[in-house]
Amino acid sequence: MEYDKAISILKTILEKPSLNVEEKEAITTAIGMLSWGALGQSRLKTQKAKRDKSTQW
Repeated sequence: MEYDKAISILKTILEKPSLNVEEKEAITTAIGMLSWGALGQSRLKTQKAKRDKSTQW
């Protein structure tokens, strides 16, 4: 599953009023971890693109 899709699903769950404080905190933490994963993946793509571009004539 893509990071963006997982984050949107967790945000939808977070809006439910039936969650207690600990559950909301756990979901917020999971969203944060997924965000960092998405940033890392984006950074790797950028580095690869730079590397590929530098090898072109």
